[in-house]
Amino acid sequence: MPSAIAKKLATKVIRKNLAAGAKPDFSFAQIYRVQPIDRIKLIREGVPARYINVISDSMGITKETLFKFLNLPKSTIDKKSIANQMLPIEQGERLIGMAKLVGQVESMIAESGNPDGFDAAKWVASWLEKPSPALGGEKPSAYLDTVSGQEMISDLLAKIQTGAYA
Repeated sequence: MPSAIAKKLATKVIRKNLAAGAKPDFSFAQIYRVQPIDRIKLIREGVPARYINVISDSMGITKETLFKFLNLPKSTIDKKSIANQMLPIEQGERLIGMAKLVGQVESMIAESGNPDGFDAAKWVASWLEKPSPALGGEKPSAYLDTVSGQEMISDLLAKIQTGAYA
């Protein structure tokens, strides 16, 4: 279990990278691994609107696709991004939820022992658009606009890791 100092440091690194709008020392796995209470603090303190660019670029998808996945208002977020403003809590939470899903896959691959050459963000982007038998033929992306839907997709990823839905 990480110490209080380690948790603070992880949250500080995430906050710094979110504010910078870049990801030099950043991995989505940091957002996945941080304690829920620290992720909540991060969301409450504000997620920069321009973080949508980091996620969409990393996933190799357009911002418009990410707006659609997360049911985010394009014009509002574009204005906030230009003005370097924070997202409202519910929008920031959905965006951080997407980053957490990518981080979950990064962590799964790292645990497998062979992460070399694997791009978790691009894999997630592709996987989200493929109909899933576990979802009755629906695409996982259809459930990303709510926290409950994101949790369900996270559970599905965990089942895939165990081989329950290969």
